[in-house]
Amino acid sequence: MSNQQNSNNNPASGNDDSSKLPLKLIGQIFLVFVILILIVVFGWKITSLSILGVGLEPPSTNTASEGVYDTFDNKSFDGKWDDKIWAEFGTVSQIQQRDGLLMLSREADSFGGLVAYNQKWHWSQIDYLESKIMLSSNIQTKDGDIGVEINTTNNGNLWFAKCAIRGVQGDATALILCDTADKFSIEPIEVSYDTWHVVKLDIDNDNPSISFIVDGKNVGKYTPQDPNGFKFPEFSVMIDGWSSVGGFISGSFDYVHLKTK
Repeated sequence: MSNQQNSNNNPASGNDDSSKLPLKLIGQIFLVFVILILIVVFGWKITSLSILGVGLEPPSTNTASEGVYDTFDNKSFDGKWDDKIWAEFGTVSQIQQRDGLLMLSREADSFGGLVAYNQKWHWSQIDYLESKIMLSSNIQTKDGDIGVEINTTNNGNLWFAKCAIRGVQGDATALILCDTADKFSIEPIEVSYDTWHVVKLDIDNDNPSISFIVDGKNVGKYTPQDPNGFKFPEFSVMIDGWSSVGGFISGSFDYVHLKTK
């Protein structure tokens, strides 16, 4: 009798456990569904798996595969720069973003500026590097420039390809120069100070070469002597200023765009 009473007193004890199982299963299925949406649709990444759950990380807003595109118009970075995209390098420069521009000035010799932070690309990944730049007429140094470049270490040697606006104190006009570390150079293009110009390094991945384009016009093509040497190194992207001696030089960048394939 007591056994029957006990079973009657707890008629739902077994039923409660069995009813909870489907709810747990439904919850797990829903969680898997949400995770799949985040991974497939929004590009989230799984960072860890455990019995207790799944670690997820949202996609980066600026990865090496995506390239770099900075218009310098995010006002939260005015007075500095976006340190998720750029890091400072070289000798001391004064660099700050303001009113949709990146302004770079320096008074020391040698060169310095910004490099894409913690990002490098293989030659096969790069489509082009383009920037809108302007050199100020307030030059108080013998010789200097501001520009953009890609560079790498190839067979232990530093290699670069660069387009820049170069000025000399006392000269009435500036020059746009595009050149490489292995002595290739376009014919200098005479331009006015304090005016905007678009420079572009257009990369041919299949037959390694660079077409230099200034204000929409193709002004020269570089073909490396050893194309195979460009297949494996990783390339950095830099915004920089240079001066042959101490003295003030300054310029501005309206945007910088490294587009990847």
